[in-house]
Amino acid sequence: MKSNNNSNRPKSIIVQFSTPRLRDSFLAASINFNKSKCITEKLNTLHLGFEGEKSPIYVTEHLSPANKILHAATRIKAKEKGYKHVWVRGGRIYVRKNDFTEFILIRNTDSLNKIV
Repeated sequence: MKSNNNSNRPKSIIVQFSTPRLRDSFLAASINFNKSKCITEKLNTLHLGFEGEKSPIYVTEHLSPANKILHAATRIKAKEKGYKHVWVRGGRIYVRKNDFTEFILIRNTDSLNKIV
């Protein structure tokens, strides 16, 4: 768990899986769970048995600080240019304009120029 005493945000929990297949299976299960629920019933603290106020739980891949910054910049640029999808798989950042276009791998800030 990370702790930042100056933040009101709940603490992050970082989980390391024994295999990439298990990690991918867990990520897929959380995505499928949320897709099958209405917005008020997506994965939250009550599903995991935590007491108190219901709070959403976000399951994502852990990124290095550099990739976290690159991912944020990619999301901003993709939104500006009307891209529909930005995702992370295996620590790599991808974008896709729509469901019918090829994906673009974003390796570094220079790669952001591919988003047009």
